[in-house]
Amino acid sequence: GLAVSDYDRDGDLDVLIVHHGEGVQLLRNDMQAGRWIEVVLRSRPAKGRTPHGFAEGASLVARASGTELRRAAGGASYLSQSTRTVHFGLGAAGRVDELAVRWPDGRRARYGPLEAGTRWEVRQDEAAARRVEPPSRATDAPTAVSSGPGTDRERVLAFWAAHRGGMHALKVEADHAKAAGLFRQALALDPRHEDARYYLANCLAAQGDTAAALAQLEELMRLNDRSHRSYMRWGWLRASTATSDADLAAAERALETAHRINPEETGALMLMAEVALLRGDQALARQRLEAVCRTNPRAAGALFLLGYLDGRGGDPAATRARLAQAREALGPDWKPRGATAEGDVRRQAHEDASLLASAWQRWDGTPDPRRAFASLEKRLAKTR
Repeated sequence: GLAVSDYDRDGDLDVLIVHHGEGVQLLRNDMQAGRWIEVVLRSRPAKGRTPHGFAEGASLVARASGTELRRAAGGASYLSQSTRTVHFGLGAAGRVDELAVRWPDGRRARYGPLEAGTRWEVRQDEAAARRVEPPSRATDAPTAVSSGPGTDRERVLAFWAAHRGGMHALKVEADHAKAAGLFRQALALDPRHEDARYYLANCLAAQGDTAAALAQLEELMRLNDRSHRSYMRWGWLRASTATSDADLAAAERALETAHRINPEETGALMLMAEVALLRGDQALARQRLEAVCRTNPRAAGALFLLGYLDGRGGDPAATRARLAQAREALGPDWKPRGATAEGDVRRQAHEDASLLASAWQRWDGTPDPRRAFASLEKRLAKTR
């Protein structure tokens, strides 16, 4: 894997390489450099809501001292994500005379002049670029605890030792308390590290400390308002521990934000459908479940819940047809939760976040709606 970013904020691009089966190598660019600018694009949010988008696919043309420089907004590569900040090397030019942007929706706009040596933020719904003062190296560097290591290299090594220890404690030892302590050590060295904060939140949730887990996810949202997983996890956690309709409404708002950030991914939409069911809004639940199935026709959970709604609507034939589709979508090797088979493991490395999945995971494949939906009816009755 390879990613590029100006990690030390000195105006040139540095390179991060991940070696398969080995480790991570950071190549800091200390070559002699000319002038530069960096541009952060923010595409218009859907229906006037926040947050702004990343403008993936936008194209930029910077004109400086008679030269045209072309870039594309993006950064995704195989198992890698480079910075989304667009970098222009300007040589001896002291500014970009004009920056032309073609936004993902086809609209075009021009900005400038833009002074060199500066990071600029360009928002699609604003006519002028914003100057963004980059953090100083001292501010942007990992923060060491008073008793911690002193040099930058020592802090980086100490951070990764704590982070890797936390991941081992979480994934291999299944010791959430130990993992949480190690992630806290890592965050003391680098409080802006998103993975460490996300996994700390998961550890706290696993220990039953919901309030602390939600607080960690809220801090992650503050650090990165485009963090799909933080909104998704916050919404799931708030909904799964809800004691009132207000809790479910708050969870729904977070999940709607996650879906706006990444509308191609159906996990948030499926959770939103489950929340709608828990809140008693069957029409909205159906709308969302049908949207999930349009994206993924083999979404067994969505088909199962649509079968339930068909039954509630008085259409037993449609219910049985949905159950048959759900059973087919589960595949020939599917077995209900609790059954055992050769090759089983004690616990899975990953389970999708869901509020009602136990209803179809424990389903034995029976086409009888009354038996198929018995556990789901019990779950929904608790929120009525």
